[in-house]
Formats: sequence, structure tokens, C-alpha cells
Amino acid sequence: MKKTDGIRTSLDNQLKQLDQDIIWNQQHKAKLHSQILSNLDKQESKTRFFNGFKFTSSLVLCSILLVAGVLFLSQNIFQEESGLSTGKGNNTDEEPALVGSEEVDAEKSKETIQAVIEEEFNGPDEMYKEVWEAAMEAQNNATTQEEFDALQQTPVWQNYMNYMAETYAAYFTENGYDNFLNATPAFMYSGFDGDYDLTASEIKISQNENNPKMFQFTFQVHYKKANGEVHPYSFEGEAIASKEGKIEKLQFLDKDDLFTEMNEDIY
Repeated sequence: MKKTDGIRTSLDNQLKQLDQDIIWNQQHKAKLHSQILSNLDKQESKTRFFNGFKFTSSLVLCSILLVAGVLFLSQNIFQEESGLSTGKGNNTDEEPALVGSEEVDAEKSKETIQAVIEEEFNGPDEMYKEVWEAAMEAQNNATTQEEFDALQQTPVWQNYMNYMAETYAAYFTENGYDNFLNATPAFMYSGFDGDYDLTASEIKISQNENNPKMFQFTFQVHYKKANGEVHPYSFEGEAIASKEGKIEKLQFLDKDDLFTEMNEDIY
């Protein structure tokens, strides 16, 4: 009986110790949990404080830079205004002139452009056709470069060149005239055979607002066929004029393909 009581007492003591250990472990666990949460709160507080400090510092720095920038700009504006009021500038060199900014004789330029349009599209030019056909016939007989060079000194070729110059050279600068003969080309609508008439009308010319040397224009050409039918064709183009009112560059846009229509009618 005593032995049994001893064993029970020993077991009771072990159970009590186990209970105490469990209670201690729970308390220790709770304490550790509290310490961890406390440390996290402290760390988060430090982080919030540090971020807030950085934001405040950045805001203060931006304010300082903004004030400094305003003062700097104000000082520069004041200096520029002072320079303008006294007629002095930082740069003593003259500013380069803008392209097309020089004055041109607008009315003279418009008259010149209209004269060329009327000369080119009122036709055909029968005299041009005569001298051109004679020059082309002579050119066909020139089979070598030496013969062609010699042809240019003959009266037939000189009549051809002189007639073109008498018709158009006065309206153009030297380079402008050469470009008009070769690039446009001149007398383009007078080289057809057959019976036809061309009449230019509704010519409208305006000066470009941004470039006073440039002029845009539109006009109509009435094409009368051999059978008496008349059809209108729209054209537009632009010209560059010198300050004296002569043409430096001229180009036409055959919007309704009059040239193609004439070519099909003749051939």
C-alpha cells in the first residue's frame, strides 16, 4: 500500500511539473509574441518617421529651388528689358535676314506672272510653231555633235532661239528664263498639229503670307477642239519672284490633264 502511494505521489509531482512547464511555455510564448509585436511597431514607427523626414526634406528643397529659379528668371528678364530700353544687347552682330523676308514689288510680280500665263495658254502660238518646225527639221539633218554645234550658228536656229527670248526673257531672271525653257517647258501647249484654240481665263494670283517672294495662282484654260467643242481645264501653280518683280521660278500643275487630252485628240 505504501509502495502504491509512493508511486502515485511521484506521478502527481510529475504531472504538476508538467502543468507548470506548459503554463510557463504558454506564458513565455505570449511574452515572446508581445516582444515581437512591440519590436515590429517600433521598427514601423522608425520607418514612418524616416519616410516622413525624407518627404519633408524633399519638399523644403524643392521650395528653395523654386524660389531661387523665380529670382534668377526675374533678374534675367529685368536685364533683358533694361537692354531693350537702352538699345543695347548682348550680341553686337546683326541677326541674319529670314529667307524671303526682303520686300518685293507684289503688283509688278502679279502682272508678270499673269502675262506669262496668258502668253503660254492663249494659243496656239503660230509663229512659234513655224520657227520651231524649221529648227527641228534642221536638227534632224544633224547626225553628229559637230553638225549640231554648227547648226546653232545658223539663221534657222537663231530665229528659233531669238523668238523664245523675245517672247519670255523680259519676264524672268537669267536663271529663271533658262529653267522655264527647259524644265516647265515653255510653249508646251503650242507644239501640237491640228486645228485647236486655247484661252486662259479666271486668273487669280495671291502672295504667300509667310514668304513674300512666293505667289500661288489658279486659272482656267478653255480648250476648243477642231469639231467646235469647248471644255474647261483647271490649272494651278506657284512662282518665286525677285524684288524687281521678275520670275525666278515658275511651275504649272495641269490638274485635269489637258496635255494628255490634246495629245489623244491629235494623235
